[in-house]
Amino acid sequence: MDLSTYKTLLNKLVPLSYQYDLAGLLDTMLPEADEDIRFQLKAEVRRLTSPCLRVLDLRSLFPEQCRRVSHQGLDHELPERLANHFQTLLLDYGGEYTRGLYESLLAELAVLRKLPAQFNIVHWHQPSLGLQRKESRLRFVTPVCLQLDNGQVLQGNTLDISPAGLLVQLQNAPRLPEEVAISFPELAKQAGLECLVAPKRYRVRQDLGELNRLKMQRVEEDADWQQAIAAFIEQNRPRYGLDAEDLYATVKSQCWGQALLETSLSCSLFFDEQGKLQHLLTNRHSAKTLSAWQQTKPGDLLPTLLSPERVLHLANQADKPSLLYSFRHSGAQQSYYFVASQDELIKHQTYAAFINEGIRANTLTCYYLSIRQLHYDDQATDALDAQGVRRLQQLKWQLWLTPIPALQSQWPIDSTLKQLAPFMVPACLHQATVTPFGRQASKRRETRFRLQSAMELTVGNKVLMGETEDLSNSGLKLVLGEPIRLDIPSLVLVHLTELNQRSRKWKLKGLPYRVVNLSGNGKVVHLRIEGAEESHAGYQFFSALFEQNQDKLRARPDANHTPAWLTWLTRQTLQQPPSPTFVLGRNDGGFYVQGAIACLLQQSLMGFLSNEFQQAHFSRLISRQQWQSIYTQLLRPDGRSHHSYEIWTAKAVDSSQQSWLLINPEPNRQAFLLNPRHSQQLNVSLVVINRLHLRQLEYFVPEWDTLTQTSLYKTQQLEQQLAELCALSQVFDITEAVRRKATVKQSVLSPTPLPS
Repeated sequence: MDLSTYKTLLNKLVPLSYQYDLAGLLDTMLPEADEDIRFQLKAEVRRLTSPCLRVLDLRSLFPEQCRRVSHQGLDHELPERLANHFQTLLLDYGGEYTRGLYESLLAELAVLRKLPAQFNIVHWHQPSLGLQRKESRLRFVTPVCLQLDNGQVLQGNTLDISPAGLLVQLQNAPRLPEEVAISFPELAKQAGLECLVAPKRYRVRQDLGELNRLKMQRVEEDADWQQAIAAFIEQNRPRYGLDAEDLYATVKSQCWGQALLETSLSCSLFFDEQGKLQHLLTNRHSAKTLSAWQQTKPGDLLPTLLSPERVLHLANQADKPSLLYSFRHSGAQQSYYFVASQDELIKHQTYAAFINEGIRANTLTCYYLSIRQLHYDDQATDALDAQGVRRLQQLKWQLWLTPIPALQSQWPIDSTLKQLAPFMVPACLHQATVTPFGRQASKRRETRFRLQSAMELTVGNKVLMGETEDLSNSGLKLVLGEPIRLDIPSLVLVHLTELNQRSRKWKLKGLPYRVVNLSGNGKVVHLRIEGAEESHAGYQFFSALFEQNQDKLRARPDANHTPAWLTWLTRQTLQQPPSPTFVLGRNDGGFYVQGAIACLLQQSLMGFLSNEFQQAHFSRLISRQQWQSIYTQLLRPDGRSHHSYEIWTAKAVDSSQQSWLLINPEPNRQAFLLNPRHSQQLNVSLVVINRLHLRQLEYFVPEWDTLTQTSLYKTQQLEQQLAELCALSQVFDITEAVRRKATVKQSVLSPTPLPS
């Protein structure tokens, strides 16, 4: 019998049946029903209120969105909406998990599955930060004693250990004070570790959700403790293995950052203190951007777009990005350049005229700019050699130049170039250093050979001992026992003591060389011969040595390399990406968000793209179904490397439940969402998406070799993760630009009032 017509009645009977007699309820609520219908309804109520033992585990449908709901010995994994509905239904079913409750959850699940599927939620990352842990952590379990100030002693075990930190597991941990005293009773029994029996003060970090798991940092300095634990970790590293989780996360986030640098449309520009362009960090997609500003070489006209005055003006407002418009008008004799920011155009009421003339010239471009001051106090600075320091110390500002789509339709007004005279700028030619992102080809003109031989270096009246590391006909690389400070270039004298004893017919003492570089904090000296080659004894000796011993000497390969100054530029560039960026992957389970790169400058946009726990939430903009359609467009062979979409989101003024998410909406829909009488909390995001091809990406992360040595499993896991990368999505906030453009459009289209 079909009881669908009695659905409403059954919903009322089920909760009442726990308090009243079912037969009496039917007499009151359905007095005209015959015995057959009454019997069917009683049977259905008993079925719905019978116990259920089926467990709902929905983690495969809603990854990283489920929480555990425990009831009567059953553990369900439900998304937030179903978990709340579960608790509400328990009130109707007398606190019992029944078949009726189970079927109600399945009905709600069917409704939930019809909604757009959401992406997984991930944490924000900053690739520039490098390793968070500066010390090696050993995965080692040993008993520890925690001594509280009141005399109580707690027993626990370490999960990992470093010279200044601990991860400790306790059996039943109370709420602990900020600091406790720690000792290692078992480790102290080993030779050389006796000092660990004396307690030292540690700072405790205890999460409310995991009181038994303690993170500790030593606050009481002790050289014996530091040396003993460091020696113990070094001795036992091959047996127990280091904790590679932090190293793995660091290398992975840096690989994401390099994928952004290598495939983004953005160019990273570096300026000196006066605002003059000095350096460009480019990729394969930068050629089109730089060719628009080329006279003899790509990008040599960029100072026309970004004059020193404009760069310094942007630096004074570094806390907010800006939009810059430009176009080139080809005259009879020469080309004329027009450049203006959106704020300048609106202030002078020439926005529509500028757009019209740019479209007529067919050279209108729009750039999204963000600038920041460089900092020289990060860990990558220590690895710079003298040439790198000299190359970089003049840099003061780093600017992201990102081309974004400009308007393609003219405004219905009359305009002339004379209106734009304040924005005409002279062509400025300047040759800046252009460095392609990635490994650099070797510039050495001679083959280098590895040879370690004792030598003496005379600097003025001081003689320093050291040895050669590699050498060529015209140059030497020396490693000294103590660091030195020299002005570069400077003259020194070299005495090849060991080679001089073996080759007495050659005079290898007092050889004049010129210092061309210093590295290794002053311990590594790079030399080149001083004077003519034919008269230099060192040049003649090494030429003969290499010619006679080619089968014995080992040549250094002239492979591509990454200089320390380029690593420094890369880390500085990633200090502030041009925008928040999502890195998407694809595996057998479909598309997923693998990582998210934070842009701390754009706090409002970061807040919009985050959930209540400040985690990256890509589904605020794009659902899985929408992404499938977008990715299909990326696969089309239309010659476009990047696709851009305007995504409008807003909430209704008269209803807190109604909201809109529109991709590239029509002008009438835009006008509706811009109207404050209809919508609120409007956000307009420009999403730029490009595919990632594994064969086109080459990662050069200094910590990669360390990860390989520490954990081969983590290295293989990282390689698998990087192999699943499929797309990159940058998000730019253009809400304010859209609002201002709408204001200008309204003033242009509104009729001018007649004079009275």
